[in-house]
Amino acid sequence: MISVGFPDPFNLPEICDGIFREGGSLQALFGLEHRTAQHDMAYACAQAFSSDSNLIFEAGTGVGKSLAYLVGGIIAAVEFGRPFVVSTHTIALQQQIIRRELPRIRELFSKTPSLQKYAGFKCELLLGRNNYLCTNRLKRAIAEKTDLFGSKQSLEIERIARWAVTTKTGLAEEMNPPPDWEVWSWVNADSSSCSSKKCFDGTCFYQNARRRAAAADVVIVNHSLLFSMIASGAGTDADTKGVLLPGDMCVLDEAHRIPEVAGDNFGLSLGRSAVMRELKRIYDPKTRKGLVSRWKIAGEFDRLAVARAIEATEDFFGGIRREFLSSRDTVALSAEAWTEPLLNAPFEELAQTLDKLAMRAKTEDQSDELKDFKRRIVGIKNAVEEAVFIANEKQVYWLEKPTSDPFGATIRSAPLDVAPILSEVLFSKGTSVILSSATLAAGDGNLESFRDSVGAYSAECMVCPSPFDYRNNMRVLLFDDSPEPDRESKKLECDWLAKNIAALCSAVKGGTLVLFTGYYELNKCAGLLRGFESLQGRSIFVQKDMPRDKLVQAFEECGNGILMGTDSFWTGIDVPGDALRQVIITRLPFDNPGHPLTAARVDKCAAEGGNPFRQITLPAAVINFRQGIGRLIRKKSDKGLVCVLDSRILNKPYGKNFIDALPNADYIRVDSDSAFDAALEADESLSV
Repeated sequence: MISVGFPDPFNLPEICDGIFREGGSLQALFGLEHRTAQHDMAYACAQAFSSDSNLIFEAGTGVGKSLAYLVGGIIAAVEFGRPFVVSTHTIALQQQIIRRELPRIRELFSKTPSLQKYAGFKCELLLGRNNYLCTNRLKRAIAEKTDLFGSKQSLEIERIARWAVTTKTGLAEEMNPPPDWEVWSWVNADSSSCSSKKCFDGTCFYQNARRRAAAADVVIVNHSLLFSMIASGAGTDADTKGVLLPGDMCVLDEAHRIPEVAGDNFGLSLGRSAVMRELKRIYDPKTRKGLVSRWKIAGEFDRLAVARAIEATEDFFGGIRREFLSSRDTVALSAEAWTEPLLNAPFEELAQTLDKLAMRAKTEDQSDELKDFKRRIVGIKNAVEEAVFIANEKQVYWLEKPTSDPFGATIRSAPLDVAPILSEVLFSKGTSVILSSATLAAGDGNLESFRDSVGAYSAECMVCPSPFDYRNNMRVLLFDDSPEPDRESKKLECDWLAKNIAALCSAVKGGTLVLFTGYYELNKCAGLLRGFESLQGRSIFVQKDMPRDKLVQAFEECGNGILMGTDSFWTGIDVPGDALRQVIITRLPFDNPGHPLTAARVDKCAAEGGNPFRQITLPAAVINFRQGIGRLIRKKSDKGLVCVLDSRILNKPYGKNFIDALPNADYIRVDSDSAFDAALEADESLSV
């Protein structure tokens, strides 16, 4: 038993000091090396929880930040009787918290007499309701499967039914292979027919999860769910203290992704395929299956209303594709009435039809299902109308060409500035909100740019650097002869990139992560690398070849593979040891300046007299750059190379910002001719 004396009355910062200080209960119990930075972070988080204040904390890799905020947050939750909400961006971090950190904390509490009252804390992972199986909806779907499904989908509903008998969580992610989305949509909990009033028998997985969450001390969510619930009005009201749950305290880890995720959830995303999927769930003229056939309460006129909405949807999105996206992937929308609102009349007619069918329904469940679909149809109509008439001046609207739908288009919007929104929904709720990540500063240790971008204007800002020995465990190679990025010479650029990637991979013993800023370069280089003789026998893993988690797992198990990715692969990859011995950054990760959202934010900054490059473009790129580099050293014993193939880091004035962001700025300058030898020598020096 570990005995540490704590003050009475209750003082959370002093309790956390006793746990995390040198010789404290954490070190004494587990024999862990004392980390000053972890102690400082735990103490600062405890102060924030105690005073309901806001805190932004950059904690470098190896600080142990999750343990630092979890211990104080759990004690505060139990002591104050308030829920503690922890939000992450990745599933990997959620699993780390649930499988590693929380059991360790429970052991710490149970073996320390003065902390034993906290050892029984309750924790619940909460996902979006469409992830959960509703057993009552499943029963109805099975009973009515002839009217809902074809033969193949009928087999799928039977597979789900067999799985439902054995699953403990009812989460779709447990199924292997994953469930067919069309069938799952009829049995998941995303319906008003799944409610505490109707699913009262204790068998509904979502309602059970909600009840456990309501009684839990710690509720774990992801950023997307957090912001989607807040955006849909599911958070606390204006007069209630708390962000998501009454009286809660919140930590948002992996906070560098918050502006992006919040923007996605406070905007629109409406594509042809998603609209068609909703309509055909109501009634598919080709199969004659769907909701209005399910209960045999619809006539021919009712079915025709759905058919007209389907035809209008094809015409509307097909017309957008032909007129605006034939030669471009994205198009900004600025002029009101940029197209005809062709969906208004047919969707209004369909909404009225669903209203009438709901009144004819034979049961309350039938009526609720029909009303759900009416709300969705009205929501689609209103979203299209908003976008066509550019109705919200605080939003940026644009069109995208979806890669997964060769005939469709997607209408998107996002807030021009998420800071005022986040200031209201996160930082003005009278409770403690803590944002944490390994990379929030733009390379200079200053968190003000990030703080202002998320609207946390009064939050205290702190930085704790990583305790890792980067000078001895990392070698940095910077190329000085790369071709300038140029749309007209992309093929030559890819030839140069592939040649140097092959040389670097050949020189280094372990695995290599190659990070790109565009899919064209990624796919072109992947094809070229497979033809290099020096890489024959090496496994090359390319983004989208398989699901991300399986791709990373296969790469890690390979030991000397080459993993190539863009976008999400700059963050959240955690492969310790020689399986990831080298990170290659092909281009500095500047946002696409031609993207409508980026362009609009740049224009706004310029109109206000600011410097868009210095205030928006450069800080975002440096944070992304730091994230990419951070994939290399994941634990104290890790060693490896960081290679930056973009010579702008050496040749442009702003390159110093990126060099300053390197954990080891003692770099080696190389060119194409010396790449292999320099990498070989650097790799061998790490083995000495």
